[in-house]
Amino acid sequence: MEKETYTKRSVDPQWMELVQSRADVSRKIAVDIGAGGGIYSIALVELGAARVIGVDISENMIAGAKENCREYPQISFQVGTASESNLPSGTVDVLLERALIHHLKDHQLSECFTEANRILNKNGVFIIQDRTLEDCSLAGSNEHIRGYFFEFYPELLKMDIARRHSADTINSYLTEAGFQQVEVLSFWENRKTYNTLDELKQEIILRKGRSILFELNDEQVQILADDIGERVTKLFPLVEKERWTIWVAKA
Repeated sequence: MEKETYTKRSVDPQWMELVQSRADVSRKIAVDIGAGGGIYSIALVELGAARVIGVDISENMIAGAKENCREYPQISFQVGTASESNLPSGTVDVLLERALIHHLKDHQLSECFTEANRILNKNGVFIIQDRTLEDCSLAGSNEHIRGYFFEFYPELLKMDIARRHSADTINSYLTEAGFQQVEVLSFWENRKTYNTLDELKQEIILRKGRSILFELNDEQVQILADDIGERVTKLFPLVEKERWTIWVAKA
């Protein structure tokens, strides 16, 4: 997977507003585990964080993130995992794990959340963003382009659902790890605005920020892009939206 795949997208301002309403990031230390290309690390700086530490298991991803964040001296990156962040205990004010937990098996969630509780300070806030089974199963539409992936290739939906956790499962493991206050939110995030149909199709063909499409070969992705082009009926510019579930947990 190319290191630039997750570095070129901007963050939805409504996401920024949601985080700001749940966590005081200003002048705080924030950690972005599963930082990928660093776009949410940048968002945390823009919310006022004094320092952001991006953690990722992939040195290749970190290389891309460092390049993407070179204009932000407040951001540093290091190799680590959700269960072994290599960060000191009780030193983090805000912890973000976006699009990470679907990579973990159930037993790994326990390790992940225990590590989160360890590195957060006593007033720390843990923000998890991922998709539940229900989020994945939504039909495709002019705005919800992702739904078309699974209508055209049902086997992709089976793969995606197999790696997702229910909201109840996440809640249970958070409680087990010591988090007593957990808020669960459903959130439609603006992913990107496309000015033309060709721009949308090219985004799909390049699989930008869409790891599930790496399960398809180039010919299959091209067919998918052409099919979506025929299904989209709304005039451009078009705003693509994706639905997520967000957990806000406090120890």
